[in-house]
Amino acid sequence: MELDEKTLGGAIRRLRIRKGLPLEDVAARASLSPISVRALELGRGSTLKTVLKVLNAMGETVFLQDWIEKSTVSSPLQALREARRLAAEPKRAPRKKKEG
Repeated sequence: MELDEKTLGGAIRRLRIRKGLPLEDVAARASLSPISVRALELGRGSTLKTVLKVLNAMGETVFLQDWIEKSTVSSPLQALREARRLAAEPKRAPRKKKEG
């Protein structure tokens, strides 16, 4: 499944509703207008800053913090070495589908 603004916005809306948080309360906690939060939930061109403000307002940043910790490298040189290592790994040919 490809992640897009509509999918992310819908997930944020479902999370807000599951937590029982009114849209207006989340907007106030995030220092945003209710229109901005609604636009985010509908996948209508929100910024990353808006996404982060809304997630913070709902107390839902744990998965982002885990992801950041897992993806953080100690130096640009280490990142370059890792990229080169991955590029040098042999690629498997795709399996052929059985006909029949």
